[in-house]
Amino acid sequence: MRAKYAYLRAKLQSKGTKSAKKLLRKISGKEQRFVSGVNHCISKGIVAMPFDIFAIEDLTSIRVQSRTKGTDFTRKLNNWAFYELDQFLRYKAEAMGKSVVTIDPRYTSQKCSVCGHIYKGNRKGHSFKCVKCGFQIHADLNAARNIAVLGISGNGRLPVTHPYIACDEVEARKGIDTEHSDNAPHFKSAE
Repeated sequence: MRAKYAYLRAKLQSKGTKSAKKLLRKISGKEQRFVSGVNHCISKGIVAMPFDIFAIEDLTSIRVQSRTKGTDFTRKLNNWAFYELDQFLRYKAEAMGKSVVTIDPRYTSQKCSVCGHIYKGNRKGHSFKCVKCGFQIHADLNAARNIAVLGISGNGRLPVTHPYIACDEVEARKGIDTEHSDNAPHFKSAE
């Protein structure tokens, strides 16, 4: 469908007439509504799954990285409304009392999801084979497993609207001496 819109856009842009520009605006709006509808369906399907936390990669710099992949891939990636999908996923998850955690994507595709060994040579195209333990799987599935583990372990970043306190921070706060009236926190001695 996106290829169809890209073809129509290119054809109309080459004409440059007033009617072509008007039709181009109409097609652009139609494409945006189509993409938003697809993003709503995808996010609804994800949030309906029986999980309380959803882990996704931080994709803020994906457009910069895509320049090295080739023109067809770059066009497809730049047309992908991943930020909109992210926002739909977050507000639908929040409405259902669920959370979305953002994960740093570094090394998720190079790390073995079984033994934890990180090596660039583990991944070759779509296949993943750990040089340390010999584990083999589709590379995207291996990366998805790593992202899931990071999401469950709390190594992701929750949005600011969801306060997150690790267990060791709670234990440290229990040791705060609240008897002193000045602003600086005082900790009880270890005696």
